[in-house]
Amino acid sequence: MVCDAKSTGAPVFTMSLLVTGNLLGAGILALPINFGPAGLLPSLFGIVLVWALMLFSANVLAGQPDLACGETGGLPSFFGNKLGRGAKWLAVAADLVIFYGVLTAYLTGTTTILVNLFHLPIGRTAVTLCYFAVAAGLASFGMGLLRRCNAAILLGMALTFLTLVVMLAGHVDMSRAGHMRPWFLPAALPVALTAFLFHNLIPTLCREMRGDVAAMRRAILYGSLIGLAMNLIWMVTVFCSLPMEGPPDTSILGAFDRNLPATVPLSILLGSRTFQDVGLIFAILAMTAAFLANGVALRGFLIDLMDSGFGLRNRAVIWILAFMPPLVVSVLYPDIFLVVMNLVGGVGICLLFGILPALLARRQATGGRRILAVAVFCLFGLILCFEAFQEVGLTHIHPDTEYWHQFMD
Repeated sequence: MVCDAKSTGAPVFTMSLLVTGNLLGAGILALPINFGPAGLLPSLFGIVLVWALMLFSANVLAGQPDLACGETGGLPSFFGNKLGRGAKWLAVAADLVIFYGVLTAYLTGTTTILVNLFHLPIGRTAVTLCYFAVAAGLASFGMGLLRRCNAAILLGMALTFLTLVVMLAGHVDMSRAGHMRPWFLPAALPVALTAFLFHNLIPTLCREMRGDVAAMRRAILYGSLIGLAMNLIWMVTVFCSLPMEGPPDTSILGAFDRNLPATVPLSILLGSRTFQDVGLIFAILAMTAAFLANGVALRGFLIDLMDSGFGLRNRAVIWILAFMPPLVVSVLYPDIFLVVMNLVGGVGICLLFGILPALLARRQATGGRRILAVAVFCLFGLILCFEAFQEVGLTHIHPDTEYWHQFMD
């Protein structure tokens, strides 16, 4: 459905890059550490599976005329109209978990990298406050700044990413790829969901592309494929470069226990100032671009929510509600980078961009597509249940240290 046949939507390539820029945030830095204990081959399977699940839910949302033509006040209102009032408030809660969670992850992740790799003259809290002032300040300018900067940010990310991969090539040991513990895989799937999160961008895609569903789906496919390729390349390179066990600062299990992004142990292992600087630039670009996109989206979400629910229109209060909670949590709990990534993926994303779209697809589809929707619903439901059990302590999967110890060089 095209809402305005007389107007031309934004180019598919441009929107594809916007999708790629939105999904390349903290997730790509967390994937090798969270998936690593499962082994390379199970990890690659899990990443591709999650990409396919997220692509399915994105295509469901992109095909909705209400979103395409701007006839809804956002995703919660959309799900409320389609699935009932309960679905609306479930979507509101999930959206808040996602927004606040990813902003907290970007703040803690960036601070962790800076503190662990550089001898800074200021404390950790001051580092967090300085980065927050820059990132939240830029997010205050809205989507216009993001559109103007997106191409430059993506170019910088591509160049630094390729530089990191080339510098790591000499340290890759493919013998590490054959060992695996696939039963650790469920514990890592929530972070993979976070690594493929771009779905809050879909209403913007619908408006920018004038509701052209075929063009939107091409943009989503191409943009997510670029992200998938980068995540797979990064996963192979990091997994085969870092030892599984060893000193806490330079091993996958050590980084897992300390909630560190992948660039921290890599920089320490290589002992290269060039790699360290390039890795910092890549991480800052990835997290800042995602912080801007999600910060802008959160402000818009809160403006609609506060206006419709409480009659509050004060922009300063909205700004405080959007950005202060992640800052406070980041200062009080600075070592929760991987923890919050799991919570965002396993709860917020599973609900809002997994279970609800699958329910909608089941209601609208027939035949084989209906069966597919039920299968997707079940897979997202399993991830949600597992993460809930992990959070309340009913299950506890931890890397099998004794198994990996036998493969030490």
